[in-house]
Amino acid sequence: MSSLLLSEIQSPKELQGRSLEELESLCAQMRAALVEKVLQTGGHLGSNLGVVELTVALHSTFDFLRDKIVFDVSHQCYPHKMLTGRYSGFDHLRQTDGMSGFTNRFESEYDSLTAGHAGTAISFAMGLAEGMKASSSKPDDDPWSVAFVGDAGIACGVAFEGLNQAGERKPRLIVVLNDNEWSISKSVGAMARYLSRIRTSKTLQGTADRLFSLAHKIPWLGERIEEVGEVLRHVMVPGHVFEELGVNYVGPLDGHDLDGCMEAFKRMKRLGGVHLVHFLTEKGRGYKPAGSDDERAHGVKPSGAPTMKVARPWKTPNPTRKAYTQFFSDSMCKIGERDSRVMAVTAAMPSGTGLDDFAERWPERFFDTGITEQHAVALAGGMATAGKRPVCAIYSTFLQRAYDQVFQEVALQEEDVILALDRAGLVGQDGPTHQGLYDLAFLRTIPGIQLASPRDGADLHRMMETALECGGPWSLRWPRGSVVYELGTPVDLRPDMIPGTAERLRDGSDGVVFALGAMVENALDAASVLAEGGIHLEVWDARFCRPLDVGAILDAARRQPFMATVEEHALQGGFGSAVSELLTDREMKIPLSRHGVEDRFIPHASSREEQLQECGLSVEELVKSWQARIQETQEIQTPNREPSS
Repeated sequence: MSSLLLSEIQSPKELQGRSLEELESLCAQMRAALVEKVLQTGGHLGSNLGVVELTVALHSTFDFLRDKIVFDVSHQCYPHKMLTGRYSGFDHLRQTDGMSGFTNRFESEYDSLTAGHAGTAISFAMGLAEGMKASSSKPDDDPWSVAFVGDAGIACGVAFEGLNQAGERKPRLIVVLNDNEWSISKSVGAMARYLSRIRTSKTLQGTADRLFSLAHKIPWLGERIEEVGEVLRHVMVPGHVFEELGVNYVGPLDGHDLDGCMEAFKRMKRLGGVHLVHFLTEKGRGYKPAGSDDERAHGVKPSGAPTMKVARPWKTPNPTRKAYTQFFSDSMCKIGERDSRVMAVTAAMPSGTGLDDFAERWPERFFDTGITEQHAVALAGGMATAGKRPVCAIYSTFLQRAYDQVFQEVALQEEDVILALDRAGLVGQDGPTHQGLYDLAFLRTIPGIQLASPRDGADLHRMMETALECGGPWSLRWPRGSVVYELGTPVDLRPDMIPGTAERLRDGSDGVVFALGAMVENALDAASVLAEGGIHLEVWDARFCRPLDVGAILDAARRQPFMATVEEHALQGGFGSAVSELLTDREMKIPLSRHGVEDRFIPHASSREEQLQECGLSVEELVKSWQARIQETQEIQTPNREPSS
């Protein structure tokens, strides 16, 4: 048998019959390749370096064309992809038309789920196990289903819902608990502390055994000895929480001991029922910088990947551009200093949402709930009822998980809660599971929520201040992008930030554009380009998707030959839909051009800018679209000449 070279592996079947030394050599090759490739393209490095041995052990023990594996979130699937014939794809990982950074069932038959959110793997894997059950009376022949879950994901409510029923139904299900003490940031909460206790299980188990032995020597305990033993078991023995759910707990085991990992999986295969196998791993193993900063090693930026550069020859370079997230961070500290009622809540994203500085200055007013968006939003509702002013910062894509709490615990109660939605729009390399393209649509159906989106850093802060002053539920959204502090009108000359009021930024008579949030900049730039060719558009910053500035929209519809709306959001149900509904209800007949993301899932790309162009939202695409629309409108309005006699 030839030596095992990572670059030549086309199938996990090539791992069968290999010696431990060969497999350990393969692990070393994989770890080196991960560092080399991911530092070039960008991606999730730390989590993947920590699961190399576990992944090799799984593919050596199971046949995942017959058995099935489901990765929770799936940001730790890179070793899995290497072993399933996709090593060459790492040269274009997370790039346009390249390999996804998450599992993708359209990419390989070994990927059971196109994943990207946390906590769902156990439920989905249980569904696979139930669905694969044979109709015969030989359950021992049924395929196995494996859920690969991190220590942060296991604390999700939906993960416990899955374990709860799995413990009752007893499918052939193995839950691999990869415990590295981190999600993106340090894992938090009671479950994290519980797992920390389990990490010291050898000491605890030895202590429990000694105490139980001593208890047997106490005569007056008599018949109560078993009761005492059960109490000791509850207090001391690791894994008891899972066993109470009917799940066989095994561990903790060394997740970097390849031989031990394979032996554990073989042992599980000989048994029936549901097993949770707890492995301790080191995030970023083998990559020296991870030792000093696990959070930074979680996701690394590309060093050599080609990305689209946006040329703006019509504008002077502005060195003061900052990320929307940074402007939000600054605003939170300003309002937090002024108002002690302000509380910051996030779901395992303190750095990603920009709440680090707030947390450092006022730790008693900062709440990281872990990967529990439902709990985070309901928690904010309770805080508001008690007189606090919570700001709940969550990525747009993850707020979908808390829809019921937004409706029930916030909107229905008319609570003073601000939802700060980062990554609201296209997100480039992370792909369809992380695109924040639906929040306007699903929030617009809930009565009472103000929906706003700032065009720049100044208006982000003004909207935060207005939301605090007005009260009630608010949602503010911004993309994963950068912007200047002042775009267009100087702050001191802008109209008051009153809900339902837009701001006119540019005059014109050839058509009118209402743009929302970050798309205001592109709309203004497109209007500037068109002006050089003699086409003059009136441009408004809508500021609010709800309530709309009804007066401004209807007045413009009476004056202008055509209207356009621009948003970084799905066309269905978003800002353009709201404007269209208004015009229809008021029986206003004006050509309306809606620009947004069409009705499909947008694949990952090298950059957000490439996706904006693909979706027709770049400056160049808007210019072409509006030129064609204006020409079409002029042709319609120009009467046909009578043919000469």
